[in-house]
Amino acid sequence: MTLSIHLTSDWPYERVARYGREITAAIKKLVERFPNDLSVQSIADDIFSGKNQLWLILDEEEQFKAFVTSEVKISETGHKTVMLGELAGEGGPELAEMIHPIEDWARSIGAHEITPLARDGWRKPLAKAGYRPKFVLFSKDLTNG
Repeated sequence: MTLSIHLTSDWPYERVARYGREITAAIKKLVERFPNDLSVQSIADDIFSGKNQLWLILDEEEQFKAFVTSEVKISETGHKTVMLGELAGEGGPELAEMIHPIEDWARSIGAHEITPLARDGWRKPLAKAGYRPKFVLFSKDLTNG
């Protein structure tokens, strides 16, 4: 199956809305998996406000497969990073190949790096694409003893 990825920032509303049901279902599944970290409202607000960019991954018939969000961050020193955040839909780690067009876009806007925020299961697919861990985020649940 051939997949393509599309930045929707310049798409008319009607074109994005065509995938609304699938995007919403994917967001809901993501929120179910990470209920303490995400909400449907927060993801939607970040996209609609322009804080985050929405990328759609489509198959050769232009059917929805997945989405990913990106956010451009600029540090006090002027270092520009494209953070990849939410990823949901079908395809799992095979979607790592879709990062290359995002890299091209990041270069075109003068970004210095891309930083995916991902579960450990993405380590191998991202390593194949040239990524390495920069930071490791540790967590401990304090509610269960």
